[in-house]
Amino acid sequence: MTKQSTPTPQPYAVDLTTISQTVRQALELRISLPEREWTDITTLKLCGHLATLIDDEVWDVETAQSRAMLKEARELLGDNARPTEATPPGFAYEYMRSLALATRTTAAAYRLRQVDRARKMQIERADR
Repeated sequence: MTKQSTPTPQPYAVDLTTISQTVRQALELRISLPEREWTDITTLKLCGHLATLIDDEVWDVETAQSRAMLKEARELLGDNARPTEATPPGFAYEYMRSLALATRTTAAAYRLRQVDRARKMQIERADR
């Protein structure tokens, strides 16, 4: 039997609709644990979403809250935090849910920063 490695999440374009849908599915209340394969796939999607959100240049505003949010996101995305094949399904599921919560919070901050950035650009254009 060959050892399978966990795929590395790849960041992709920010699609807030897809991000919201993935987060909603991950946080959906369930009677029992979903299949481990589904949890792993959803975790990989969430890692990609979160990596994309925190890598965007919109994080130019430094506040204690944004620093804490980014620190938590980076910790969750770290190699030591991610479940492996040996991780029990319940722990992998809880990691996925933690990732979903961090992604939801980061996406909300991202939306607000985008609105703020658009307003600043409008003001700058009006001043010219």
